[in-house]
Amino acid sequence: MELRDESKVRLCAKLFVSFLKIGPTTFGGGYAILPVIDREVTEYRKWLSPKEMSEITALSGAAPGGIGVNVAALAGYRIAGIPGLLSAVAGISLPTILIMLILCVAASGFSGNRYVQAALHGIKPTVVALIVYAAIRMKKQALHNAVTWGVAVTCLLLLLFFPVQPLLVLVIGIIIGLVAEAVFSSRDANANKEQGKHRSM
Repeated sequence: MELRDESKVRLCAKLFVSFLKIGPTTFGGGYAILPVIDREVTEYRKWLSPKEMSEITALSGAAPGGIGVNVAALAGYRIAGIPGLLSAVAGISLPTILIMLILCVAASGFSGNRYVQAALHGIKPTVVALIVYAAIRMKKQALHNAVTWGVAVTCLLLLLFFPVQPLLVLVIGIIIGLVAEAVFSSRDANANKEQGKHRSM
């Protein structure tokens, strides 16, 4: 029992350190951090599979709050339960809080500095690149048939050209997913019945 507790403590410490390193990269928005978390958790640490990470990312995007913290919370919970959740959230939040405090203190004196503005202009396109990279990595797990492609394209068009709330788009995706699952399950059941009839004949 003590050995298990010690291993859990070590795992939580590793989670805290990993997300502590990831935390500063949240500059530019939560979506920019997704490729970094994915690489750390699935490729370097091998705590989770790419499929598990894709599911966590989808749930985190649907939940309220910052997606980076949501992903950290769900990943930490999946890896080490409640202690893992607390360790991951503490690790990913601490650098951001400290950086924001420093930026708030310095904002009044450097907000008009042309070098600071130039740096911010350079960061913006890199954030776009990180978001696109995260979307491409998720595509491998999320878009695997005509239905999922149809849902993605439909929701993208709704968001781009209509004043639709993101929550409504998520609800549409959930409904389509449930309907598709019911249809495919019904088809599989009918196919199995037909095979059973042919075998009995």
